[in-house]
Amino acid sequence: MSSTMLKLFLLFTVLSFYLASGQKVKPLPCKGVTQDATVSEVDIMPCPKFPCQFKRGTNVSVAITFTLNAGATTASSATTVVHGIIGGVSVPYPTAYTDACKTTGIHCPLAPGVKNVYKAQLFVKPEYPTVNLYAKWELQDQTKADIFCFEIPAVIV
Repeated sequence: MSSTMLKLFLLFTVLSFYLASGQKVKPLPCKGVTQDATVSEVDIMPCPKFPCQFKRGTNVSVAITFTLNAGATTASSATTVVHGIIGGVSVPYPTAYTDACKTTGIHCPLAPGVKNVYKAQLFVKPEYPTVNLYAKWELQDQTKADIFCFEIPAVIV
C-alpha cells in the first residue's frame, strides 16, 4: 500500500469514527412530569444542535445515561413511550423498544443509585412529511410512572 493510500485510509478511519460518535444535547424537561431518575447525558446521532434534523429514510440513534434517584422505588420493568408533538398534538410513535429491559441494554430491575445506559434506534420513514415537531421520550416503570421524560425540538427533512 502506498504512503498516500495509507494516509487516506487513516484519515477516512478517523473521520468515520468522529462522525459515528453521538452528539450530546441538553433536552428539555417534560412539563408537569415528576421523574424518578436523573439523566446525566443524552447523545443523539445525528443532532449537533437544536432543532435536530432527522432525514427521512435514515436511522436516528439515542443513548441516554441515567441513574434512578435515591428515594425512587426499584423499577421491576421499564417501558419506552415515544410521541411526536406536532402543533400541540401528541402523536404516538411505535417503537421496537417497548420492553426496554429486553431491547435497550438496561438491566431490570433498575435500582436507585445505579448508572444505566439506554440505547435505541428509530427509523425515520421515507413517507413522513417534512414537519417541525418535538420528540417526547419517556421511560416508564411498572406503574406507568416516569423514570425519565424529555423533549427535543426536531424537524423531519
